[in-house]
Amino acid sequence: MEARLLDERREGIAEGEANANIATAKRLFSMGLSVQDIAKATSLPIEQVKALQAEQQP
Repeated sequence: MEARLLDERREGIAEGEANANIATAKRLFSMGLSVQDIAKATSLPIEQVKALQAEQQP
């Protein structure tokens, strides 16, 4: 049971970090940074950064 709780906690932390990286990427887009720079700064895959960029465009 304790191992299960530890696994769930790790998953929650990873999910929180991913959400923070996505929010950071969106802010960096608004600042005019390139896809490559945002991928480096957030450690997100370039494909995911490109998808976020597509979401940001009207």
